[in-house]
Amino acid sequence: MDIWSVHLCPILDSGKDWMRIIPLMNSQMQAKIQKFRQPEDQLRTLCGELLLQAYALEQWGISPSSLIKTYNAYGKPELAEYRSCHYNISHSGDWVVAAFDNQPVGIDIETTANPIEISIAERFFSPAEVSLLREQYEEQQQSLFYDLWTLKESYIKAEGAGLSIPLDSFSFEFQEHHKVEFYRSGKPDTSWYFKQYRIDPGYALAVCGRESNFPEQVETVRWDKLISII
Repeated sequence: MDIWSVHLCPILDSGKDWMRIIPLMNSQMQAKIQKFRQPEDQLRTLCGELLLQAYALEQWGISPSSLIKTYNAYGKPELAEYRSCHYNISHSGDWVVAAFDNQPVGIDIETTANPIEISIAERFFSPAEVSLLREQYEEQQQSLFYDLWTLKESYIKAEGAGLSIPLDSFSFEFQEHHKVEFYRSGKPDTSWYFKQYRIDPGYALAVCGRESNFPEQVETVRWDKLISII
């Protein structure tokens, strides 16, 4: 597994004319990008696609023109002609991240700046997770909430079944050395593995995969490398 990321701030602050790249994408991606009105949202979508194209060419030897996508019933994209090449993309705030593997993978990043309410956890988290949240001081509650939320999202995205999986039907426990234990229907489940990363103090990031072959670090990709394949 590999995890790549793009930090948007240097791109936006540099004054680079990144919008000139949009017309160079295929028509479907152009339409997807142009659905967004805000430039930041357009850039996030563009960078997600560029991460996929750059990784596919460098690591899988697949050209951008061969990245034909299909979507399952819940909207998860897959590469139609390369079923053993799996990827997942997430973005929030200043970051776009992508995970790549030879088995299903899910990734989620969230900014932790938005205040949380325990009532949200009561609706979507398991009773054990809600209890754990309530035991924390307010600052720790914020951090723990987003740790749990990104773990849950990463699993749902890896499964590719969307919100048809109730968020309170599975849960997590935190062990020593940052190990995460996964439970479904109250029983330990070792068919999925999880890892959390801290790429920015203001963000939570979690990855879910079929094996525990997680990289030690998330690789940050520069804009120049991203567009070198265009």
